[in-house]
Amino acid sequence: MQQRVIGGTWSPELSSFPASVAYSWEEDPKFILRGWSLVFSILATLLGLSVADGRLAYLQGSYTGYLGIWIDCGRHKCANLGQVTVLIHMSMGFMMLALTLCLFLLLAMGLSFRPGFKRLSKIDLVFSSLSFSIGFLIILSMTLFVVNCETLKPRPQVSYLVTTYLCWGAGALMLWVGALNYFNHLGMWSQGTSFKERRVSYRRWASQQQSQRRESEQPSPRTASTRCSSPTQSPPRLSKQAHPSVSGCCR
Repeated sequence: MQQRVIGGTWSPELSSFPASVAYSWEEDPKFILRGWSLVFSILATLLGLSVADGRLAYLQGSYTGYLGIWIDCGRHKCANLGQVTVLIHMSMGFMMLALTLCLFLLLAMGLSFRPGFKRLSKIDLVFSSLSFSIGFLIILSMTLFVVNCETLKPRPQVSYLVTTYLCWGAGALMLWVGALNYFNHLGMWSQGTSFKERRVSYRRWASQQQSQRRESEQPSPRTASTRCSSPTQSPPRLSKQAHPSVSGCCR
């Protein structure tokens, strides 16, 4: 079966083109992009774990003190709200669920590089769904916390700490990871880089085929010695009897 070479020409030599090269064109970029997604997921998880400090905002006015999801009032001065509101409970629950899914996502993405997971064609779509879910959960948790702070009566002066912005960054980063995994599922990375990689891989394959042909065409040492030892044939001698016409002219 003939295949088209880059450049628009046809060559029957490509019928023996190895399938492993074409397989690597599609798989290697996917692993590279999945590796970057794993790095961003680890970074987002570390940013999200900053909420364990507990202090997300500092209130001044009628409620003075720190306010957060998990805050140690023995170490820090907590704002006395009288009771924990429903919004704080919901924010705490969504954040706990998001962090749990983060750990599960990191474990699954780490195991996806093993050879047994290559058969799963839609694994990047699963990672994308998990990443989007985690990002939305973190953003929803922080939104509920901000709404709780802004709806306090009487309204105090709220100063959000660095931990709050780190959590917002974790949510945005997880959404970016979800987009990367979705693009990886669609194969957009391999389509954008396949032309250059196919060109380089074909050149390597062609050079290997050419070197193999040269080695097969070179004679063995035994054949070369046999050729050298064979007697050379002498050129045919002219007969002593000349042609009648020629002898007549000579006379």
